[in-house]
Amino acid sequence: MGAVQVGMLRALVEADIQPDIILGCSVGAVNGAGFAAEPNADGVARLSRIWGRLSDGEPDLMPSRFVHVAAQMARKGEALHDPETLAGLLEEELAVTRFEELAVPFSCVATDVASAEEHWFESGALIPALLASAALPAVYPAKRVGSREFIDGGVLREIHAHQAVLAGATELFILHVGHLHDRIAEVTRPFDAATRAYWLARKYRMADDLKRIPDWCQVHHLSAGCSPRLRFDDFSRGRELEQYAYEASAQLLRTGIAPPLVPGPYSKDNPNEEDIADDAVMDGIASRLSESRRIFRRAQ
Repeated sequence: MGAVQVGMLRALVEADIQPDIILGCSVGAVNGAGFAAEPNADGVARLSRIWGRLSDGEPDLMPSRFVHVAAQMARKGEALHDPETLAGLLEEELAVTRFEELAVPFSCVATDVASAEEHWFESGALIPALLASAALPAVYPAKRVGSREFIDGGVLREIHAHQAVLAGATELFILHVGHLHDRIAEVTRPFDAATRAYWLARKYRMADDLKRIPDWCQVHHLSAGCSPRLRFDDFSRGRELEQYAYEASAQLLRTGIAPPLVPGPYSKDNPNEEDIADDAVMDGIASRLSESRRIFRRAQ
């Protein structure tokens, strides 16, 4: 889903909107760092090329297996995938290697496993910080930086607008990759009930995060344009996701009104796309919620 941010950034650049600071979380940390290095059309083109490579499987960040995701989640080990492929891609593609070399002030957030608190990286080596912010539980292992262990920055909050406000921002552009519209219309099985509970929790958390933004701060929530049905490890439709987000966000910036979300691309290589996509999502959800409970218990 990180590809949608590339389309949003393209719309912002074409609207001649220049960032004063950039904050990133998870895949948004990766995209944010890339754009902070080149906050212009060239930077967007670089990100688009990276996501195009991922769409073509070059490299394959999350190699597919014949075993169902649920079975993979049950096997021993901390995570499904090795982050070294992602680290290699960042080393190859990012224009800079340190925060201090970025053209625009940038920081990214990760979750400190020991304290269950946000940790913001804003200086030093860039790639370790990005890997920490994007260490999605069960998908990638926790990232150790110095003596501390970190997981995905999205574990604690849906968005991190409060940090931008603390930094002095008065106008925010939120490039959110998630979808908070209803996903289950009718509960007919326990899985549906779990999915509904998860989406309700996310919607509440997003609303609560937005509510904490002061009234004097202007907020623009850019649009992804579509509602895809993709496996978490299916990068093949990145170009389409980028285009959907570009068109929707460009319309929003031009008119002040985003178009309604349309059905997006879905993973084609499964006989029951929706069920398997939902299963994969919920597998990741369960691992993230379990990790959240664990770190909070440790903190207490």
